[in-house]
Amino acid sequence: MLSKSEAMNFYTRYGKNTDPGEFAHLYAELPESLEDLCDLVKTQLIHPVKAEKYAGVLPEGRTREDADFYTVNDMLKELVLRNPQGLTMKREPAERLLLSCRFHAMLLVSMMKSRGVPARVRVGFAGYLTPESGKHYDHWISEIWNEREARWMSVDPDVKRIDFDEFELARDVWLSARAGEIDPQKYGIHVWWGLGYIVGNLCHDLFANLNNELIYWQGPNLFYKEPEQLTAEETAFVDRLAHLLKHPEENLAELMRLAAENELLQNIRGTAPDLTPKEE
Repeated sequence: MLSKSEAMNFYTRYGKNTDPGEFAHLYAELPESLEDLCDLVKTQLIHPVKAEKYAGVLPEGRTREDADFYTVNDMLKELVLRNPQGLTMKREPAERLLLSCRFHAMLLVSMMKSRGVPARVRVGFAGYLTPESGKHYDHWISEIWNEREARWMSVDPDVKRIDFDEFELARDVWLSARAGEIDPQKYGIHVWWGLGYIVGNLCHDLFANLNNELIYWQGPNLFYKEPEQLTAEETAFVDRLAHLLKHPEENLAELMRLAAENELLQNIRGTAPDLTPKEE
């Protein structure tokens, strides 16, 4: 059993994916406010869906780089190679990394951990990205501890939203779908929609809360099970995970135990899908 202080301290520590390693010195003069930190993140990274905005500016042939980098250390190494000034607001678009929301969230979380502030990546869905579509797209954000108010704040460094309520955690989406309150087919991304994708994001949220931010196409055995393949016992287990993830810091020891011992959460694997547009 972990005390609350021990659990909160866990979220001040780097995980293997958020550790800047030998590039920790780049955090020496970070801006103070979350607004400025989000601006800094966006000056290092371009989300692949916004690449068209930089047509003619990005090097020819540069596309989504999610599969080229895994950790914050990997990202920082390449940022320094592209501009030796490191984390700078003067970084030109051609010197940025073409990375999606997982990487934005991890970089901000890494910066906050460097200050001893509890921070973690959360995984779910964002209807606010394209409200006109009625779809809720897969999205990853940062959760930052507000010490003064003793609460977690949602921060989306990808679109620079701070302390907001519209983000839908995977745990809530799963429970709402189980209760028949939402249409699960409106939750997902690309060609992947529905309960299976929701379960996948719940897996990602679990491991992110254990300081192990898996990349999109990785997951344990549960990640690869179609909802109709789940037994009643396995479905109840997913329900249990969802309830535990309501307050991860209070249930951290149990989440750690389940990740270490339950077969559904073992055998993490996966390869990057081919997202190259297909010719008609």
